[in-house]
Amino acid sequence: MKKRGAYFFVLDALIGGAIFLISVVMIMGSYMNAPQTKQTYTLAEDLMDLLLKTKVIEFRDSEGVVAFLSDNGYITNPQQSLFQQIAELHYTNNDELAFNLTKVIVDSLLEDQYGMNYTIRETKTGINTTIYNRSAETLESAQFTLTSRKITFFSLDETTFFGPDITEFKIWS
Repeated sequence: MKKRGAYFFVLDALIGGAIFLISVVMIMGSYMNAPQTKQTYTLAEDLMDLLLKTKVIEFRDSEGVVAFLSDNGYITNPQQSLFQQIAELHYTNNDELAFNLTKVIVDSLLEDQYGMNYTIRETKTGINTTIYNRSAETLESAQFTLTSRKITFFSLDETTFFGPDITEFKIWS
């Protein structure tokens, strides 16, 4: 009779331990899948800083967009930043080339799980020009949206100036 009681006690302890272990694994697993918005905010600012600080001549792309722009005379100053080059292409009415350059830059740096939008908002005319938009899901259904904005100026020559305008870089997931 005593062996039967010990058997049920051990069986009860094993079932209880299994339930506890499964509960702990499920709780820990749910925390690992939650996206961290602070990292995404840092990512948005870091990408904008990369555009502002990386010179065109320093950026290497596998698709050859920079080489194409350089060979065809669209890059007037290889020492300017990628941010300035995108603005120059936009202000000289080469939005398709600005799209291609922005796409190559962003797609090489930003994971596919994030949606993003790069827009230049012209303050004088009120026109918003979307340079590049990549959507993993719609912006309205996103769990969070983060935006980085910078002021854009561009001098085409000594007499022609564009800006101040606002360049907006949105990331969502």
